[in-house]
Amino acid sequence: MEWDLEELARAARGTVIQRGAVSRFGDISTDSRRVEKDGVFVALRGESRDGHAFVPEALHRGGSCLVVERNVGGSRGASVIRVRDTLRALGDIAHFHRRKLAPRVLAVTGSNGKTTTKEMLFSILQRARTADGPLRGKVLKTEGNYNNLVGLPLTLLRLRSSDRVAVVELGTNRPGEIRRLTAIAYPEVALITSVGPAHLSGLGTLAGVAREKGAIFRGLDPRGTAVVNLDDSRVVRQSRRFTGRVVTYGTGGFVRGEDAAMLAGGRLRFNLCVGPLREPVRLRLCGVHNVGNAVGAAAMAHAFGADLAAIRRGLEAVRPVPMRMQVERWAGVGIINDAYNANPASMEAALAALAAIPGRGRKVAVLGDMLEMGADEAGCHREAGAAAARCGLDALYVLGGFARDVRQGALEAGMARSAVRVARGHRTLGSALRTDLRKGDWVLFKGSRGAAMEKALAAMKDEGA
Repeated sequence: MEWDLEELARAARGTVIQRGAVSRFGDISTDSRRVEKDGVFVALRGESRDGHAFVPEALHRGGSCLVVERNVGGSRGASVIRVRDTLRALGDIAHFHRRKLAPRVLAVTGSNGKTTTKEMLFSILQRARTADGPLRGKVLKTEGNYNNLVGLPLTLLRLRSSDRVAVVELGTNRPGEIRRLTAIAYPEVALITSVGPAHLSGLGTLAGVAREKGAIFRGLDPRGTAVVNLDDSRVVRQSRRFTGRVVTYGTGGFVRGEDAAMLAGGRLRFNLCVGPLREPVRLRLCGVHNVGNAVGAAAMAHAFGADLAAIRRGLEAVRPVPMRMQVERWAGVGIINDAYNANPASMEAALAALAAIPGRGRKVAVLGDMLEMGADEAGCHREAGAAAARCGLDALYVLGGFARDVRQGALEAGMARSAVRVARGHRTLGSALRTDLRKGDWVLFKGSRGAAMEKALAAMKDEGA
């Protein structure tokens, strides 16, 4: 999309303080290294860097318009729009763009499973159709971790006139973010996958997490649809004040998953029920908890208007998101790579998924730290160890600042001392696994992003990590 100066200033709620030689501009960027010819550079202020310092580079790369909070030197020849807050201006510009192109927007948030649910929903909608025809190639989705106050606007700014739907993910680690993200995206269908102990260092308590996630329902247009997980009481409570249409899923919900079972190789089968209709589904994903994600995505797709056949085809086509319950084989060993992130609920779900895989081989968990757990970090890690013991795992390898807490929890819950090993680093951990694992075994790698447990996996494969 091209922007003219007056329209961009209006979208940003700013003031034009300098007019350059170019009157129409191209893509909007917050990274000076990615500014294109006649592009727009929004100078964001971060915790460690101030984008205003990179204005010269943005102009050197061909930028013709700047959105700034203060006067900057060296901007001669460029158009300049001054705003009070560049981060807010970025969101306002994205919201303007979203309202102008008017796609149907569906938004997902939650403590666990939001990325997988988003991918499932995207896959379904790619196979659905509206009165205007098939949607394939006309659905935008959040890529990677672009789910925050910078990433969501950049996602929406990728919208083209041909896009009919946007599937967006909303993330948070401090109060007020979901409210703002919802205002920017202005979805017509919204879902909270779950409320659990995640980002407690910023959100404080589970009640704080629930209030923050619940902002997506409070910001939803009354003409929209709230998709409510009946298996999470905190989600249900957050939905009670919403006066618009509600579609329920989970146990007793309008959309349900029944008769779920793990298959050899880590895949899943279950029956998807939408009201009285029933359809068998096979997922290429590991872990019964992914049935809940699938049913949530199906409920959103149903709320959108997709038929059951498209829902089934979309779910069965989904591949694992990298490092999120991603299954692979190495030297006869089954691997579950769930190293992208971790909190207590996702940790317990991953451990249960490992334990449920059919086969005679040993079940081994390799766990790193869970970060942003707030005041009771040690207790959360002891509970993770206890969960590993309750699952009846054969061995547990732990690494990180809370490794001994995980070990203590496992031992107190009955795991044998010889089955729990504390590692000093990724390399030594990988080397130990390479020696100890046998053909037919299954091993889970799990930890928060900062724990980088994929390095232990690479070291186990002797890939030079």
